[in-house]
Amino acid sequence: MLPQPPAREPTLVADDLGSVLREYMDVAGRLQRTHEALQGEVARLRRELALKDRELELRRRLAALGELAAGVAHEVRNPLGAIQLYSDLLRSQCQARELGPALRLIDKIEAGIQAIDAVVEDTLALAPRDRQLHGCNLQVLLAGLEEAAQRVLRAREVRLVVPTLPEKVLVLADDSGLQRVLVNLVNNAAEASEPGQAVELAVDVAPDAVRLMVDDHGPGLPDGIRERIFEPFFTTKENGTGLGLTIAFRLVEAFGGELAAENRPGGGARFTVTLRPARADDVQAGPDAAAECTSAA
Repeated sequence: MLPQPPAREPTLVADDLGSVLREYMDVAGRLQRTHEALQGEVARLRRELALKDRELELRRRLAALGELAAGVAHEVRNPLGAIQLYSDLLRSQCQARELGPALRLIDKIEAGIQAIDAVVEDTLALAPRDRQLHGCNLQVLLAGLEEAAQRVLRAREVRLVVPTLPEKVLVLADDSGLQRVLVNLVNNAAEASEPGQAVELAVDVAPDAVRLMVDDHGPGLPDGIRERIFEPFFTTKENGTGLGLTIAFRLVEAFGGELAAENRPGGGARFTVTLRPARADDVQAGPDAAAECTSAA
């Protein structure tokens, strides 16, 4: 038998080599895209984590500040009440003797007392506790909102557009606190608007949440401001205390809700109050519950 020639190893032809290279490049491309997607997701998660860390730190600071502020406010209110009492007694004596110049000085003293008392009220609002939550009727609150914010709206020559709700909407809050939040947001939106513009409210009702949006058509919120806007004593106003939005944030938090700020795609800013719907057996607000509200500076 003749010897068989040794078997030849298969060799790659040019087409086979090109196919292998194409498959390799395809796999490498998919791996690169997957890597880039994972890097993007990691970056997004880091941003979200940083945001949550800032929110947590803000809540801790506000809680600590609220406890301190409540104690200081109570200590200030006691002597302030005594000053008001003595001022009333002095006014009675001056009126009996018809001392006009002295009465005018007493008016200035009492104006200062009222200003201090307003600051005390704002300070106490930083520590909202023991609030009786019940079903607040948004129709009633929104109906009285324009009148409550009339001073700033007229001064800025800005219109307020309030939606008409097709049905009764109840949210878990307290009337005076929620109206204070809404008036503060409307005032801020009006101050950010130009004369002739409108501040627009919208309500989105879902089974698990009710959202109230306050929109303006102003310049919007720069990044540096948006990140600090709820910090206590941070303000861009010449005469502001920097407590208005902080108090609104604390009140909404006390209702078990959330207050958020963002820029609108079409320009301007949006503040969103998210609240829990009230159950049917929650105590409902009376028709005159929203008659009074004090706006924070």
